[in-house]
Amino acid sequence: MSKILKFFKRHPLLTNILAMAVLGLLLLWGTLLFLDSWTEHGSTAIVPDIKHRSYGEAQAILAANDLTIEISDSIYDRSMAPGTVVESWPKAGAVVKRGRQVYTTITAFSPKQVTISMPLTGNVSSRQAMSYLRGIGITDIRLEHVPSEFVDLVVGARYGDTPLSVGSVIPVTSTVTLTVGNGPVAEEPDSIDEFVDDAFDNAE
Repeated sequence: MSKILKFFKRHPLLTNILAMAVLGLLLLWGTLLFLDSWTEHGSTAIVPDIKHRSYGEAQAILAANDLTIEISDSIYDRSMAPGTVVESWPKAGAVVKRGRQVYTTITAFSPKQVTISMPLTGNVSSRQAMSYLRGIGITDIRLEHVPSEFVDLVVGARYGDTPLSVGSVIPVTSTVTLTVGNGPVAEEPDSIDEFVDDAFDNAE
């Protein structure tokens, strides 16, 4: 022991270097312990499969695994029950920290609403109106033909009994009826004599 002390006394520079090295290792070790505690190192969870589960079921399953649920997006899908999980992130099987949020996309509880932003009547053909409606997601379109001065122009548009105009907000699942002109009605003769006269005139 005395030899070691004498060695350190004879080499003060080396002694200081060794002391700093030991101190550095102790600081590094203490920092790693602190980080492990701060980040809950070793406290992990595996994301369960919640796809095609209802929102309530998915929430309960995640809570049982010390995870939480967050809705990031919703879509409208008639083939699935409202509130059904269609996607989740992180994916099932991923290893994450406990308490982590799992972001989900679910089917909407009500249909998406769309706003009519262009006139559907006036100088608008049935093809133009139908193309616009399909472009905003409305696919259930019915045509109702009526006598009109102009052929194939839309003279009316309604959702149920409600006329549609610019600014109208309706569900994307709506049935829209377009009233389309099919030309003027030919005038009928007032009497058989007038009919005979017209036929005679045409023959001449």
